[in-house]
Formats: sequence, structure tokens, C-alpha cells
Amino acid sequence: MISYRLPFIEVSIRKSLKFFGIEFSENSKFSCCPEPNGIKNSDLLIYSITAARNLALAEAEKKNILTPCNGCFETLKSIRSEIKVDGHFRKKMNIYLEKINLNVNGIIDVFHLVEFFHKLGKDIIKDNIKYPLNSLRVAVHYGCHFLRPSNKIQMDDPMEPHIFDELVEDLGAKSVEYIHKMDCCGGSLARAGKPDAGLEMVNTKLKSMKEARVDCIVVGCPQCFTQFDHLQQDLKKLDYDYEIPVLYYSELLCIALGIDIRSIIEKYHRTPVNIIFNKIDLIHQKNEEIKKYFDLEFLKKCYSCGACNNDCPVAKITNFDPNAIIWKLLNGKIDNVVADPSIWMCLDCYVCYELCPMKVGLVEVFTTLRNLAKERGHIAKGFNDEFKSFIKTGTVPMFSISARKRVGLKSKKPELDDLKRLFNEIKEEG
Repeated sequence: MISYRLPFIEVSIRKSLKFFGIEFSENSKFSCCPEPNGIKNSDLLIYSITAARNLALAEAEKKNILTPCNGCFETLKSIRSEIKVDGHFRKKMNIYLEKINLNVNGIIDVFHLVEFFHKLGKDIIKDNIKYPLNSLRVAVHYGCHFLRPSNKIQMDDPMEPHIFDELVEDLGAKSVEYIHKMDCCGGSLARAGKPDAGLEMVNTKLKSMKEARVDCIVVGCPQCFTQFDHLQQDLKKLDYDYEIPVLYYSELLCIALGIDIRSIIEKYHRTPVNIIFNKIDLIHQKNEEIKKYFDLEFLKKCYSCGACNNDCPVAKITNFDPNAIIWKLLNGKIDNVVADPSIWMCLDCYVCYELCPMKVGLVEVFTTLRNLAKERGHIAKGFNDEFKSFIKTGTVPMFSISARKRVGLKSKKPELDDLKRLFNEIKEEG
């Protein structure tokens, strides 16, 4: 389905695999998986034999199978599981396969593209991100055949999964929870002669996504992609205007890695994607501004950890929320953060530093924020009064002759003319 009808998705898959130096080959003898809903329910034997043949071809090459399609994944993974554990079924398949000089034993594995990149490791992916997608709100759609039936797939919780969400968030984006998240896209209802019911299922999901204020939908299945991307145009004719861009995971990955894929996506997606690219461009601009002052990777790790947030002495007795401030920074709201009076509530007590797994803490972050705030005229009055006094006198408290005399100490003021002169020179230099 991807190769014949959605080849632009194949381009993004090839580019992402090439980027990470992942070698792969293609077998010209592979057929369709075949598709698990339509073919299986028409002739179970033909369905099983076809899948077994594909598995046998991979076994002959001693290679695992990587597929970017939910349907292929369910079919090949399920039949492989049956062949591996059920001797009777394996023997039955091989009786047919021997007629075309093939044999299958279920010894190779089958990986979904999403599963494959999850196994590749978040550190490898995150270390190569050129355009972090901070503040991008994503509706992840798993699709039915990616996780179920769980007794054969055995990869993630079939009803409360996490690996796809984690992959998206590894790119810096936010995977947004929404109603009907685990519902089917309704792709097979058209084959059942109920296209209107399939359209209603898509409409229900799109409505819940829009209510969750998502910026885009990310899928890992060609059927699901077609349902969300193509049918939005049909819904528009019925006055349901969503205009939520739909991206395949490999497309989103390419964008974050800085791989040139934009023109292909803009040309071949039916639901306009310009809005998402405008958003990503804005995110990049904000990230570049944040990177002038902060280590972006540290901020992301800091936010995801949050170990010190509840131990902050000020946070315990007030509404001061350091983690929320970091989240605003990651969302590009540096101007709002700098103008927020709460940044002056950090006591520089270093509790966060001592609790920080990376031994960094937030004191330096708040110091930078408050310096920026002072430059932009957002300094708290108490801090401003103290600073002005220090610049003027060279000391923080006022010098008291009488206080020192009362306890028998000398009352000579410190000689700070050179320091004050230096302050003036620094001021004049701008």
C-alpha cells in the first residue's frame, strides 16, 4: 500500500534509515503480507500460506523483516508466532510451501518501523536531532494491528501503550492524550459496504483531537494515514473543517533530524501541512533564542526528571513551580518567563543542585533568567533597590558607624572608589 499508493512515505523511511546508517535489502519476491482484515476474512488458508511464504523468503536470506505497516506487522508477526509454537500448523504450511521449494520454521523476527526505532534507542535519536519539536502538540494514533492480538504481538500494552508516545516525545514534541485515542480509524468499513460509518469513526476521532488542541496527527499505518489525511477532505464537504496535518512517523523523524523532506510532504499530502511547517519554523526560531542562554538538552532532561521540584523549600509553602517554568522555556515562552515575578522566588539554596542526578540544579538557570529580566526591566523591587545601592556604594547594607562603635569596633568605611569607578566604566561600555 505504501509502495504503490503512498510512495512519498517510502521516501521518508529510506531517508531516515540511511541517516542512521542502517543497511537493508529488499526481496523482489515479497507479495502483500497479505492484508489481515480483507484477505483473512475471505480465505484463511490463502492468507496463512501467503504470509508463510513471505516469512520463508526472509528465512532463506537469514534476515529479519522490517515493515512500516500495521497490517503487514500483524499478519507476519502473528503467522510467524503460530509457525514457531504450533508444530501442526507449521507442518501444514510447509506441505504447501514445498510445492514451490520453500520451507518455514518461524526463526526470523518481524519488526514494525515504530518498534524498530524505539529499540534503536532514544539517546541515538536525540543526539542527532537538529530541529527539536518543543511545544509541538501531537495526537499519536497507534492503530489496531500494531498492538493486537497481544498474545502474538507481545510488544506493548494493547490498550494503554507507550512506545509510540515515547518516540514522539524523544523528538521534543508533546504526545497529547485525547478521547478515543485507542479507537480504530474505521478503515475496513468501506470494504464492508459501510463507508459512512467509517467516515463517522474518523470524524469522532478528529473531533476529540481538535478539542485536545493538537497541532498534528502522527501515524504508523498506511490505512490509518489514508483515513485521516484523505477523509478530512470528504468531511470538509459536509462542513466539518478540521485541517489537522497528518504525518507518518518517519516523516516527523526526518523533519526533526533536518532531512530535506518538506517539499515532498507539501506536494503529496491531501490535508495541507503548511500550518505545521510554520509552527515548526517558529519552534526552531525560539529554540535558537533559548540556546543562546541555556543548554536545551539539559532543560529537557531537567523537565522530564523533576526530582527536585517537590523538595524546593519555596515550592513547599508557595505556588512557586520550578518545573513549570522550565516547561515554559521549552515551549519557547522565554519572554513570558523573564517577565514572570516568580523567577525571583528562587533562594539560591542549592537544594536542587544536591538532589540533581546530573549535579547541575536550577540555580544557574534562575540566575540567567533574572539577569535577562533585569536587562529587560522586569527586576523585582527589592532586588532592584539592593542592586542600585550596591552600584552606588559598593556594599549591600548601609555602613553604620554607630552600630560598630556600640560593640567597640573600628568605624572606618572600606575604600571602594576603584570598584565604583570600575562599575561606571562597565556601565559606559554598555
